[in-house]
Amino acid sequence: MSDMSYPTKEESQFMNVQGGEKKVMKKILSVALSTAMAFSMFASVAFGETATTPQAKFDALAAKGILNGYPDGQAHLEKDLTRAEFAKIVTKLFGLTEVTGKLSYKDKGYTAKNWAVPYIEAVTAAGYMQGQDTVKGLFNYNGKVTVQEVAAVLFRALKLEQPATTDNSASAWAKGYAQAVINAGLVAQTTNFKGNATRSLVVETAYAVDQKTVAPTLTVTSAEAVSPTKVVVTFSDKTTANVDLTTALVAGVETTINFKHLEKDYTAKVTLQAPKVVSITAPNAKQVVVKFNRAIDPDTLVETNTLIEGVVKVTEVGKTVDVAKDAKVVISDDATQATISLDGNTFLKGNYTVVINDTIRTTAGEAIPAFTQLLPVADTVAPTVVSVSAVAKTTTNKVYVKLSEPVKTAGLIAYVNGAAASVSRDTYQPLDEVTLTAGTLNSGTSYDVSLTNLSDYAGNLATPNPVKTTVTVTSDVQAPVVQKVTAIGDKTVEVVFNKAVDYNSLVGNVRLLDANGESKGVFTINTTSDTKTFKLTSPLGSLPSTGTFSGSIVFGATVRDTIGNNLGTAVTQPITFNKDTVAPTVTSITYKSGSGLVIKFSEEVNHVAGVSGLTLIKDSTGVGTAVTSTPVKSKDGKSLTFATPGGVVGAYTLRLPEGLVVDASFAKNKLVATTVAVTGSTTSSDSDRPKVTSIVYAGENTNDFIIKVTVTDNSGVSVASLTDRNSYTMDSKALPTGAFITLESAADNATTRVALINIPKSSISETKDYKFLANGVADTAGNGVEAHNEVAIKLYDNVAPKLSSAAVSSTDSAVLIVTFSENVKNIQPEDLLFSINSKEITPLTFDKVGNSTDKWYVTFNKKDIDASASSGAQDLNANNINTITVKVKDTADISDIANNKITTGTEVSGK
Repeated sequence: MSDMSYPTKEESQFMNVQGGEKKVMKKILSVALSTAMAFSMFASVAFGETATTPQAKFDALAAKGILNGYPDGQAHLEKDLTRAEFAKIVTKLFGLTEVTGKLSYKDKGYTAKNWAVPYIEAVTAAGYMQGQDTVKGLFNYNGKVTVQEVAAVLFRALKLEQPATTDNSASAWAKGYAQAVINAGLVAQTTNFKGNATRSLVVETAYAVDQKTVAPTLTVTSAEAVSPTKVVVTFSDKTTANVDLTTALVAGVETTINFKHLEKDYTAKVTLQAPKVVSITAPNAKQVVVKFNRAIDPDTLVETNTLIEGVVKVTEVGKTVDVAKDAKVVISDDATQATISLDGNTFLKGNYTVVINDTIRTTAGEAIPAFTQLLPVADTVAPTVVSVSAVAKTTTNKVYVKLSEPVKTAGLIAYVNGAAASVSRDTYQPLDEVTLTAGTLNSGTSYDVSLTNLSDYAGNLATPNPVKTTVTVTSDVQAPVVQKVTAIGDKTVEVVFNKAVDYNSLVGNVRLLDANGESKGVFTINTTSDTKTFKLTSPLGSLPSTGTFSGSIVFGATVRDTIGNNLGTAVTQPITFNKDTVAPTVTSITYKSGSGLVIKFSEEVNHVAGVSGLTLIKDSTGVGTAVTSTPVKSKDGKSLTFATPGGVVGAYTLRLPEGLVVDASFAKNKLVATTVAVTGSTTSSDSDRPKVTSIVYAGENTNDFIIKVTVTDNSGVSVASLTDRNSYTMDSKALPTGAFITLESAADNATTRVALINIPKSSISETKDYKFLANGVADTAGNGVEAHNEVAIKLYDNVAPKLSSAAVSSTDSAVLIVTFSENVKNIQPEDLLFSINSKEITPLTFDKVGNSTDKWYVTFNKKDIDASASSGAQDLNANNINTITVKVKDTADISDIANNKITTGTEVSGK
């Protein structure tokens, strides 16, 4: 609570000022620079140069358009301020609404025509000021404001600390306020605090406040392209901004972008990285999270919320079972993260190899390269309750519990207000949420909730047991809102509501009208995995000859949400269907042992009976086999599964004839004849796994380190798996970019094969032991390699360190942080050329950051930059600092830990 001590009537005319702590203090005093008829508020000023006299400081403010002088054009710094003028300052300062039509005081001349009344009433209504004489009801708007009153405002608004001792001329009630502003360097100790505040003093104080609170100049610290047309820029204050580009970036090409932020112009250099998998993690024993550096097309990863088989494989080291089969997937809102929740009671424990194939695409259609990572999982953290909610129009019997991770419903016992409640999870409900079904729960009422035996899939039991919490039933009496209506093709509409809607209330209750308002029939309603989203099939039998139908969709008044709130009145949305002329295309083909070939298309399709020619051709022999089975269609209609006459092992080509499928449009656009590569595998009588007999360092050439991997198997090692870079991991990650695999010569199906992994020297920036695994290798029968230990091989750093960046510290603006590409040694300040405002400056201090030697703290002496300044560390965000550069001198003897000499001549900008 603020110190709200009040002066006596005899001591001061000051008002009751409250709540100012939340406002920007520098506005307070700048407004005091003009009279009541010529005020202009002071808002976030940064001065271009340092002013030294009251007039110069006034001129600096006036040049910014912050304030005006008197009508005669003069500043009149000798004049005092009145209570009326100060009321206007306070009103403008704190953004109060001017109050008219009210007269709270009995001063002579205090009428609706008095210019100050709206401001006095505003500060009175807010409790910021009160009458000087409360007995007589007088405000005394012509009374003067004293310096100690100004000090009190500064104290509260700037949240200064109450000093333990005081030494100033203020009255007893104001001595603490006065001392605080003295200690803050805002008002001189010798000032007569009991005297009236002159405009000159206010100018001085406002300027001092501004210099203390001026926002630092922002600089761009990094820029990352998250898509070809979107860049996320990070500034020196750690804030970020999204920049949308009109011209798409080209992958791998450094591009300079120009943009505005907070009304200022900036430039940044950015390079669009190729799309890739950023990381794979297991936040718990039930889920795997895959992060991408671009937004992905969900249809290339997910089919009806289920992982497309084979796109992401998760296998325990030494085993072949893909535990990610039939897993549920949730894509993040920005489509850069996929959370994979394992099906059934399957959970992770131990070491797993995660292999992501190359069929995932970005939203721009770019292929994301295959990726492999070793994933150790040891879940020892028990689940916790994140939130408990219940929503009702009047009553409900459902309570929804959100957990920190997926939990088992089996064995979980729940009570709501002491009565047993059943525990369930709906089909589309996430694994980290459960539904409790209890008795009648009333809106607005709170209830106790108890959960006994709350356990995750790894067996971690929540403590205390039971977990106890409460839930308040939230009242919802709002009708659902149609947020979006989108035509998909020429027959289907996607409708999105703002809340879950009752499917049954839509059936027979959504009509299509033509442009004349004539009904064309009702839509067929199809559910999705999202209870807010529905697919509606048009009642039209065809489109007009023009190829376009324009009309409207009418949602009946009885359409309701899941708790019974009706629309109340019919809702009409415009809709236009255009002729679909785009033929379907094949997006992927996979082979599933036991089911057959799964062909995924770009849109919903229908198989055309009687069209022959679907042929599976074995690449090694050229022999083709006709596929004549009737396909099974997926729920979303985008995939067809054909049973094959035999197992599919090895490399094949599938030929799809023209017209094998047509899309679901009125035009029934035909598939164009297509050939697609297919790689299959199936079970075999051979159950022996191949073995990795050795992984050793095999020397180096000009560009690469070479690692030799020897694998044996009784029936032969798969060449494809040996040469696939995704079969290997290095330090639990995919092989570095540029790595490739060759094989030593051997006969086909040889029982021993040797793979040579070429690791680019340019990818090794640290000399250390790197751990290698070959967990993706298989034999010709498809058996995965036996579990084997990681092998540590020392590789040596051949990469020269570089000067990476220089930036003013966000926590101490007197510090410049100089960063190198890696830890360095033998560094001296004289190895670097520091320039401020194009003038060479010798550092005041030069120290490493903690135990790291890739970052260094540098400060500079004020006197080296401005000879008239006092000694001490220079504020690098000050207005007199325009440019900062750091350059590695040609004579520098800096090197990394492996003795690679630094790249000289490199220069970076720190501002």
